[in-house]
Amino acid sequence: MQTTAIPVAIYTRKSTDAHVEQDVHSLSVQRASAESFVASQQHRGWVALEEHFDDNNVSGATLERPALDRLKQKIILGEVKVVVINRLDRISRSLSQFLELTEFFDAHGVSLVSVTQNFNTGDSMGRLMVQIIMSFAEFERSLIKDRVTERMHAARKKGRFIGGRPILGYNIKPQGRELEIDPLEAVRVKEIFELYLELRSIKATVKELKKRGWKNKTWVARNGNVTGGAYFSANGLHALLTNQIYVGNVTLKKEIFKGQHEAILDSEFFEQVQQTLKENSLHDGSRKRNKHAALLKGLLCCKACQAPFIHTYTTRHNRKYRYYTCRNKRDNGAHSCSSPPLPAGEIETLVSEQILSVGHDPGLQNLVYEQLVEVVEQRETARKQQLKAARQQLDRVHHEIKTSRELDAPLSLIRHLESKQKEAQNILEALDTTAYSIPMKVDVVTTLQSLKTLWPSFKAEERCEFARTLLERVDYDADGGKVTLHFNDAGFFPVAGEEVAS
Repeated sequence: MQTTAIPVAIYTRKSTDAHVEQDVHSLSVQRASAESFVASQQHRGWVALEEHFDDNNVSGATLERPALDRLKQKIILGEVKVVVINRLDRISRSLSQFLELTEFFDAHGVSLVSVTQNFNTGDSMGRLMVQIIMSFAEFERSLIKDRVTERMHAARKKGRFIGGRPILGYNIKPQGRELEIDPLEAVRVKEIFELYLELRSIKATVKELKKRGWKNKTWVARNGNVTGGAYFSANGLHALLTNQIYVGNVTLKKEIFKGQHEAILDSEFFEQVQQTLKENSLHDGSRKRNKHAALLKGLLCCKACQAPFIHTYTTRHNRKYRYYTCRNKRDNGAHSCSSPPLPAGEIETLVSEQILSVGHDPGLQNLVYEQLVEVVEQRETARKQQLKAARQQLDRVHHEIKTSRELDAPLSLIRHLESKQKEAQNILEALDTTAYSIPMKVDVVTTLQSLKTLWPSFKAEERCEFARTLLERVDYDADGGKVTLHFNDAGFFPVAGEEVAS
């Protein structure tokens, strides 16, 4: 008596996790086991299809798998009546997803058979066994997930980098799981942070970065392809500006831990950027409109707790009363800071008078000039350090390109190194043309003396913009009742390479 042939599809899957999947679960071993089982069922008419349904490096937590999708199409066309798997967790690790698959198989009259677990969904006992086994499989998956989370948390507490995409300023060491500073990119990171503080706007900074041709990090993936290197988006720039990695920390959810890697930025500078981000509108990337023409908005700082003063107002009897209040005190309560709210009109008048008085007080002029000289010297020292690091990195890239060509390295790697070389040359050129020089004292004095004449002619909005150009910040000391002005060097002289407007 001739037996009708029953088409059998063999499905295999190997997980993406090399620690979970050992050689015993390789695709070839699974298929060999399944073929032997199908051969033992020849008396029932089973015939294995020649087509392979193998999902390599695909997680069992999802049903979106190329080979599984092809298998479903064969089932819909009626070309498969039995699906053989080596173990139940090869087709799914989730009970809910497995039940979804069995409903699909039942709807098309297809039986699912496991080689090592001795069951067949074609009968009621097999379905019961399947659900029991899958319950344990899902429980095991939950345990694995919990263990992975615990390991990640423990690694973060120790300050270790636990993987992911490399970020601008750092490379992942060849042995993996450790970060090392990329000297050339570290220079670029500092410049981006400084640029944001100068422009005080996410959108404006993104626009300027694109204008300069500055892009995000590029790296060579495991498959040899060059990845990344796109222009910054507003969200991407905000993520960079708030990344704790740059001050030597690592994070897990909302927790911050001290990292094992070296910091690129100092904490004080990083915190200054964070405060500026809070002051500005995060949604549109631009500074909130200064509709009340608050002269000291974004400039006034509390010396007691180092927090910025926030401009606000209250309305009484249809009249608005403007004032500045310490952000720390507003957010954390009166006990957190001793600085009282400051009437906006009084503190703005006091600062305006101090600005104007500088032009006619030789002692104050000397203090302002000494402050500017100190700022310039600090910036020039930092520039020279960056220039040295950029030259060393350029020499290193030159050597890597030469070695890669001698060893016939993949073309993608050589092109990646060439892009790094071009980037290094651009940075060196930019650093060479931005040398800081100490301004002539007579020019500073002349600018200060002209303030009293110009100030009355300014509109309220123009005074605000002028104050931001002239001042870096204004410190208020509640204990001593003192107001200290810190002048910005950009208000008195240009960076080398720029022309002074006549």
